[in-house]
Amino acid sequence: AVETLGSITAVCTDKTGTLTTNQMTVQKLFLAGRIVDVSGVGFQPKGDFELDGVPLKASEDKSLSMFLKIASLCNDASLKSHKEEEDRWEILGDPTEGALLVAAAKAGLDKSELEESHPRVDEIPFDPKNRYMSTFHRTGSAELLALLKGAPETILDMCSYVLDRGEVKELDQKRKEEFLKASSQMAAEALRVLALAYVTIKPEEGDEFKNKGPANLIFTGFSGMIDPPRPEAIRSVHLCKRAGIKVTMATGDHKITAQAIARDIGIYEEGSKVLTGSDLDDLSDEELDGLIQDTSVFARVSPKHKHRIVQSLQRKGHIVAMTGDGVNDAPALKAAEIGIAMGITGTDVTKETADMILTDDNFQSIVNAVEEGRVIFENIRKTVKYLISTNAGEILTILVALVFMAINVLIFTPVQILWVNLVTDGLLVVNLAMEPKEEDVMDQPPRNPKENIINMDIVKNVLFVAAFMAAGTLLVFTRELNGGDIHRAQTLGFTTLAMFQIFNALNCRSEDKSVFKIGLFSNKYLIGAIVASIALQLMATTLPFFQMALGTVALSLYDWAIIFAVSSTVFIADELRKLIKGKSLIRI
Repeated sequence: AVETLGSITAVCTDKTGTLTTNQMTVQKLFLAGRIVDVSGVGFQPKGDFELDGVPLKASEDKSLSMFLKIASLCNDASLKSHKEEEDRWEILGDPTEGALLVAAAKAGLDKSELEESHPRVDEIPFDPKNRYMSTFHRTGSAELLALLKGAPETILDMCSYVLDRGEVKELDQKRKEEFLKASSQMAAEALRVLALAYVTIKPEEGDEFKNKGPANLIFTGFSGMIDPPRPEAIRSVHLCKRAGIKVTMATGDHKITAQAIARDIGIYEEGSKVLTGSDLDDLSDEELDGLIQDTSVFARVSPKHKHRIVQSLQRKGHIVAMTGDGVNDAPALKAAEIGIAMGITGTDVTKETADMILTDDNFQSIVNAVEEGRVIFENIRKTVKYLISTNAGEILTILVALVFMAINVLIFTPVQILWVNLVTDGLLVVNLAMEPKEEDVMDQPPRNPKENIINMDIVKNVLFVAAFMAAGTLLVFTRELNGGDIHRAQTLGFTTLAMFQIFNALNCRSEDKSVFKIGLFSNKYLIGAIVASIALQLMATTLPFFQMALGTVALSLYDWAIIFAVSSTVFIADELRKLIKGKSLIRI
């Protein structure tokens, strides 16, 4: 999953809580042509209602009172205060319902008291297909009060009447269109709009109401609420675009609301498309594939639509990460290369299906995980490159000494080879894997997931390093061997090879950046391993116990100077290669 995260090319994300703060707040109410402003933020039930700048009390306005009554009763959320912290309030349930509950509480309406006088006897749960929910309540009379909330166009289509300044009046098509226009204007201000309505029915009409659907409702108004974008989400979306990752938002919000939020966050740009769930229903797979690349926002979508979006992106060659929280999101998460479940709002089914759980429900954490995935893959590649290049250098050195040089002694003893592989290689490679991220890791396009870890650049570098290691080690070894001291020659060759590997570890910290640019001491673990490796190599040639075990002899300062001068050539040569490569990239 981590490896795949590093190569994703598209993220399809929900809005609420992931891109936004998940603290819905009602800011405006539309009551049959009147716009009521609501003050206060967050879940604290403190705020006022104003009409054209004049305070408005719910108890003195029948339309406002009925609207807030529906908002509180047709609601499954609850508002809790923390006794130890008077100013801290918490919503248990859906944030959208919580915002309505807080708005009602600002007018002094207590849900528990309302439920005592209007107990709920039945309900129609929210369904993405129907796009509304309804609750049924007993009143003092023999009739039931049916309360509804849902999508503006859905609720208005069921309404035949409107509560206008406390009076029930007929609602004709012209006024419906005016109301829908007002709803669109609120949505254009990045407000999430819900319509509220009611009707009184006889108890025996309840089953017919549920089976045939609501009709002849009395429209009370719209609520306009906002869930502000997370500041970090804006930065994260920008980072995704830099990294060549397509970000798509899929939400149940109104098209205009979704577009406004997406524009504020940076997902939507002029020229890109916004499609709704009904648009998707009218499109074939081929038609959707033709639009998917230019579409940044999907509004009013259901879990079924999310599944189609994932499949379409995959058909266009994308590696997709998909977020979800509901049970019905499981198929889309399963279809995506990386399914991401919400840790706070996600269901158990979603979490079990997903490859990754987002514990804070924050989009930034997805981007951080993508960045971490890229870093991990690159560090795997660096360690593989280091191991292959150093071992290739050893093999080439031994092979040339045995086959092409007229000497009848081993350039290294088996114990010395074991020492180099276990002590020098082992210490360095583990700490090379701890290399910090490079600054431009998110400026690179997503890698092809089919690309091998060992690519042609690594093969070329292996041959480059192996040639330097073999040539340098053989030069030091033969120079001393001609003097006739085989043990000194082996010790010099053995130590030169070890030092070559230490300098090569510095080379492998970056493919194309100088170690001085990324910071010589930025990987403190590797620096510690280098110091330890040099200290162990000194012990291997100085302490009698190691001399006896490894067949080494003591070396002078002059010998060490020669070893450092020769072994550092691989570092100098690779630094020059990076410099030349960097200049050629700048010219391109």
